[in-house]
Amino acid sequence: MAQESPKNSAAEIPVTSNGEVDDSCEHGFNREEFGYNADTQKLLAKNGETLLGAINFFIASVNTLVNKTIEDTLMTVKQYESARIEYDAYRTDLEELNLGPRDANTLPKIEQSQHLFQVHKEKYDKMRNDVSVKLKFLEENKVKVLHNQLVLFHNAIAAYFAGNQKQLEQTLKQFHIKLKTPGVDAPSWLEEQ
Repeated sequence: MAQESPKNSAAEIPVTSNGEVDDSCEHGFNREEFGYNADTQKLLAKNGETLLGAINFFIASVNTLVNKTIEDTLMTVKQYESARIEYDAYRTDLEELNLGPRDANTLPKIEQSQHLFQVHKEKYDKMRNDVSVKLKFLEENKVKVLHNQLVLFHNAIAAYFAGNQKQLEQTLKQFHIKLKTPGVDAPSWLEEQ
């Protein structure tokens, strides 16, 4: 909900500006005194759409971090916890069997328990390594992504409110953001081939 509020507010800027430009043109207000206002409204609409593109990119990047990267790491931690519990259970079973008598009846059980213990120990070790790697990657990625996104957000907002169209467009180029042209759909994957 917090992500949608700035996005919706920013989305209203170009819509309002475009509506005012359309109204001016429809009602014949193309006289000299309204010419400057119409040009200003067109520029506001264009800059509003550019700012909206930057805000959408910011929100999408933070969403990816929160909903994909962090969620994936949490899932791996849960799998690790499950593997640890299974490993502990099979280790305890093996220890109990090793404390008991060794005869023709218990030797196959000990061998089976040893095999299951080894399988779950390997799974546990693998999951422990996976968690370690994902946590390290998450920490590095989180700091880098959040820093870059906050720089983008700050630069875009500052350029927009300063009325600096060139700086706003430069910010989008710096972060490799391409805006969709209104009314133009992206080619399908068949058309691209």
